Amino acid sequence: MSDLDRLRNASYQFIQRYVDDIYGVVSSPRHFFRLDKEKTGFIEPSAFAAFNILIPKLFYALLLAPLTLGFSLLTVLPTVLYGCCTLFVAAIVIYGLLRYAGGKENFETAYRNVAYSSVAYYAWLIPVPFLNLILFTASYCVLLYFAFREVHELEPQRAIFILILPAFLILLMGAILSIITLWVLIGGAWTLFHYFYA
Repeated sequence: MSDLDRLRNASYQFIQRYVDDIYGVVSSPRHFFRLDKEKTGFIEPSAFAAFNILIPKLFYALLLAPLTLGFSLLTVLPTVLYGCCTLFVAAIVIYGLLRYAGGKENFETAYRNVAYSSVAYYAWLIPVPFLNLILFTASYCVLLYFAFREVHELEPQRAIFILILPAFLILLMGAILSIITLWVLIGGAWTLFHYFYA
């Protein structure tokens, strides 16, 4: 088997596993997180989260490329790295909250829960400002709720209480980023309009 065939085979297996994981998280989050509780490692959930962040970002970068003269494509990789770092920091905060609330698992498990819940990033593919933010926040918190209940064995009230802070921070940061993005797009469109029609 040639190197190209091995690479093609590995790529196919990764895509198949990625799609299976998305289907598992979305269709039956309780079952998925219960099974994932037995697994270990940071690489697989990190790659999963990176692709969940990459695909919506690439969609918008390509959509906005004509308006930004291609500069939006330069932000794809930094945004993915920033998103992965944000998930890691979020996992640290959530792990601290879980330990305080009586969660039974370690940081690695909490990180895996946060990373696999990132499938909620696909809500950003809905190109309606603030609606996509609300859908992202709601779906992310619902997935984390199932993870807290199944993996960390928290009571419903405690699981919901822990999600208040992440939900607030996601909505706040998302609203700020959405306003900045709209301001930049409107400013760019206004500048192009004046350049071509003034």
